[in-house]
Amino acid sequence: MNFRFLMFILLMWLCSYQAKSQNFYFKAHFGTMYYQGDLAPKPLDLSFGPGNLCWGISGGYGIADWATIHTRFMIGRLSGDDAFADDISRKERNLSFASPLYEYGLYTDLLVNQLWKGLNKYKINLYITAGLNYIQFDPHAYYKGAWVQLQPLGTEGQTIPGSGKKPYSLSSISRFYGLIVEFDLSKRLSFGMEVSPRKANTDYLDDVSGTYVNYNEMVAAGNPLGAALANRTGEYLNTGPVLLPTGTGRGRADKQDWYTHFGLYFKYRLGKGKFVPVFNLPDDSMPKEELEQKQ
Repeated sequence: MNFRFLMFILLMWLCSYQAKSQNFYFKAHFGTMYYQGDLAPKPLDLSFGPGNLCWGISGGYGIADWATIHTRFMIGRLSGDDAFADDISRKERNLSFASPLYEYGLYTDLLVNQLWKGLNKYKINLYITAGLNYIQFDPHAYYKGAWVQLQPLGTEGQTIPGSGKKPYSLSSISRFYGLIVEFDLSKRLSFGMEVSPRKANTDYLDDVSGTYVNYNEMVAAGNPLGAALANRTGEYLNTGPVLLPTGTGRGRADKQDWYTHFGLYFKYRLGKGKFVPVFNLPDDSMPKEELEQKQ
C-alpha cells in the first residue's frame, strides 16, 4: 500500500479522534532545509549546502503527559553546487543539482520537562523528536538555459546495457532525530523552534554517488546529454569534454546523503489536554470550577 495513502489515513483518523480527545493539535511549519552530501562545500564533514525554504502542516495528539505523536507533510527543496567548494578539484568537477523534496512523516515528541523540572520556571517546553519520513525527490541540473531531469539520463552508466547498474529510486525512507524548544503563548497557542538532521538512506539526492563512465562510451551508447551532464569539467576549464577513464571516482558511494531541517512552527490545540501546560498557570487565570476542584 502506498505510504502517502497510509499517512493520509492516519491524519484523517487523528482528525476524527479530536472529538474524543482533549489533546489534539495542529501545527503550521515553515523554515529551511540544508543539504549535506557529495555536492556540499565539504562533503566529508558537517558542512551544509545552500539553504532552501520549506513549509508544511501536521496534526497529532498527546498520548501521555510526556509524549505526543503526529503526522506531517512538508514541501521543500535541496540544492548543492561544486562552485561553493574551497577545494580546486571540487570546483573543476563542476557538478550541481537542485531537487524538490516531499516528506510524509510520522513523528514522536518526548517532553524533557518531565525529567528536568527546572525548565518549567523558564516557561518553555523542551522535546526530543524522532521518527520516519517517506521522501520523494527528483534531482535536476541547469544546462543551456533549462533545468534537466538527471535520473532518466543515467549519469553514472545506469542506462548502458550490460553495465550491471540500475536506475536509482526517486523515493526513500529517511530517519531523523532532533530537538524542539516550544513556548506557550496562551492556553491553546504555542510557538516552537526545531532542528532535526535527516539521514536520507540514499546517496542519490544529488545524482552523485559512484564513478564516471567514459564520455565517448556514453555517447556511443546513444546518451550524449547524459555524457555532457555526467562530466562537466570541460565547462569549467572552457575546453572540450574531459575524457576520464570509466571507473574514475565521481562521488563517495560509502557516504549516504543527509539533510537538516531548521524550522519554526505555530501549534494550536483544540482541547486543553493534560500535556498542555508544563508549567502551572497562576491560580487567578484558572476557571472558577478548576479552582474549586483544586481546593
